[in-house]
Amino acid sequence: MTAVFFLFLHHLSLGLLATLPFVPDRAGRSFFKFTSASAAFLTTAGLWLLLRRFGLQGTPALGEAAAHHALLVATGVYLGATVLYNRAWHFGWDGLKAPLLWTSLAAGLVSVAAGATRPRVLVAATDLTSVLLLGAAASAMVLGHYYLVVLDLPISALRRLTVLLIVALVLRAATVTTALVGPIHAGLDDARLVASGLWSHDGVFIWMRLLFGLAGPFSLIWFIWKTVEIRSTQSATGILYVQLFLVLSGELLAKYLRVAAGVPL
Repeated sequence: MTAVFFLFLHHLSLGLLATLPFVPDRAGRSFFKFTSASAAFLTTAGLWLLLRRFGLQGTPALGEAAAHHALLVATGVYLGATVLYNRAWHFGWDGLKAPLLWTSLAAGLVSVAAGATRPRVLVAATDLTSVLLLGAAASAMVLGHYYLVVLDLPISALRRLTVLLIVALVLRAATVTTALVGPIHAGLDDARLVASGLWSHDGVFIWMRLLFGLAGPFSLIWFIWKTVEIRSTQSATGILYVQLFLVLSGELLAKYLRVAAGVPL
């Protein structure tokens, strides 16, 4: 479970930072400080769990020993750049904000690549779409609160993150579909057993992952979009709370299936 929580926390952290280029500076210094501080805290917690359990030896769930060392280095660079990015907003180092953010994102992408197991292309695509979905869902919900604080914040900011959320959901669904019905057929037999009324431990989790993590969020997209269009930011934020809960549940189940069952969903 240590690898599950590391992947979940680190991908959520990276997703939060990945959405910041879509948010205008008018959201305010506190938004960027809160988001980057949350990202740093999440990765710190995940990295501490990983080192406490496996040290420098690594685990097959995150690749071979050499890949594990690359993962640790890249994650450390990511964490350091994220902390400095947060301090740049605090102290007003305007010239360093963009370089530190892109350095952090680059290191984060390297860490995702280093932690990808076989089949590497599919697992990397799964991880990247997970990062994007987690970040879009969390950032949209957080940004919705700032309309109560920053009164002149344009609705286009929340609309942009809503579009990003829709794109992330479509991409995530595409990778899951590829894993299920593509050449690998990851988890398809277990899902079929449950659908036919037979018992399969992994199959139950696969259906929960599909219903909570994809079907649920898709069912709320129309309501989120309509509330954003009529500028009802409080209503949109309330629905985004439910959306975030479903996304977090689905992605945590996906991490479990990847590590425990070898099913990259």
